Amino acid sequence: MAVKGIVFVKFNEFIEELWGEEFWDTLLDEANLPSEGIYTTVGTYDDEELFTLVGLVVEKQNISAKDAQFAFGKWVFKELFNAAPAGAHDFKDVFEFLHAVQDFIHVEVKKLNPDALLPEFEFLSETPTTLTFHYQSPRKLCYFCEGIVYGLAEHTEQKIAVSQIECEHRGDQRCVLEVVKV
Repeated sequence: MAVKGIVFVKFNEFIEELWGEEFWDTLLDEANLPSEGIYTTVGTYDDEELFTLVGLVVEKQNISAKDAQFAFGKWVFKELFNAAPAGAHDFKDVFEFLHAVQDFIHVEVKKLNPDALLPEFEFLSETPTTLTFHYQSPRKLCYFCEGIVYGLAEHTEQKIAVSQIECEHRGDQRCVLEVVKV
């Protein structure tokens, strides 16, 4: 599978902002990547390059993969929001925006990048205060998704709590996230 270059470019910016350019260069030296770490936003790169880089961050910063993915997801929300297609900025509520990701934003992204392999959300239940959805992605980046949801909540200035009531990383058959407005 392949990841669009914007994810790599933003991961580079995230790493440099947290730990500096020298740390990013160290990661690239040790990772020995086919791309040599030369990323463009319009390029496409192997998933394994991202997993290798995250693995090195986990090792060198002594954090969990969950925490690394979550932190990047939360940080990258504002970056992806700024790059979102016209109309995506109209949603002011966490639940509305999550529906828009599936029903509008990813549809528009696919028009621009038909090869993009995007996660899908299957909405399972919703009340005024709780939204539950199945996060579907062969990359299994549910913690990254959780971070994005928290970044979204910061953007909308809403207080939320997210829990994964099912998670493939714990041996469940799927990842199900529950978002509660608090």
